[in-house]
Amino acid sequence: MPWLLPLTLVLCSAGLHASWNLIVKGEDDKLFSGWLTVLTPSILLSPVLLVTGLPPSEAWPILLGSAVIHTGYMIALTQAYVHGDLSVVYPVARGLAPILVAVGAPFLLGERLSLTAILGIILVGGGIAWLGISARRSSASFAGLAWAVATAVFIASYSIVDKVGVSRTNPVTYIIVLMGANAAFMAPVVLWRRDARLMVATWKRRWRSAVLGGLLSVAAYLLVLIAMRLTQVSYIAALRESSVVLAALLGWRVLREPYGGRRILASAVVALGLILLVLAMRG
Repeated sequence: MPWLLPLTLVLCSAGLHASWNLIVKGEDDKLFSGWLTVLTPSILLSPVLLVTGLPPSEAWPILLGSAVIHTGYMIALTQAYVHGDLSVVYPVARGLAPILVAVGAPFLLGERLSLTAILGIILVGGGIAWLGISARRSSASFAGLAWAVATAVFIASYSIVDKVGVSRTNPVTYIIVLMGANAAFMAPVVLWRRDARLMVATWKRRWRSAVLGGLLSVAAYLLVLIAMRLTQVSYIAALRESSVVLAALLGWRVLREPYGGRRILASAVVALGLILLVLAMRG
């Protein structure tokens, strides 16, 4: 069952991804926290490059291009969390992204999707976006939704670029260099907008969560990169968003968040889409 391994990797990645997003959302300074999420693992894991070596020359243009896109993604994501709730921003951004990937991948990567896969991706993306929209309160900021849509565009872009990049080098090497370049590109923005003394004080107070969030982030995306080498990026982009359903259901049952009926219906739509995707992968 060659489809089972990428499916397992992506589902594990989904849980890790939701966890580090929760950490970033919970921080007071979300921009600085987002920067630490890519900076800390690139520093901590850099000795691994002594064993794996640097990526080959043909991978560097892809890596640097992806780092620019990831920088835009992190800035858009943190801005979305400044202006909007996690329960709105996260589902909208993660729900729209796989639909955009499914539209772009056939043209840019030559991937061919069956009608079953296309329908599954539409159901997954639409259902997840519905989860976010159904949670939107009257006080929710339009700016938060706008930044969430921008985040989805960046997610779709780096997913397609990284599908190409990871085929040219080791996934572990790729992600360490990618996060290092991402941190370097974000540095001028962070240093321009934040006081150095305040950042030092924040680091001393929150370094544990920064390290944890960074390691969760690198582990989550490493699993995705490995899965990308095993199957089409359109499948991966949709399957990795399954964590949103669990988060919505837990929010309703455990935290007593409203819109329970709508969330159940939206979750059922996503579940049907995931079933269709698995069937398409097996075919």
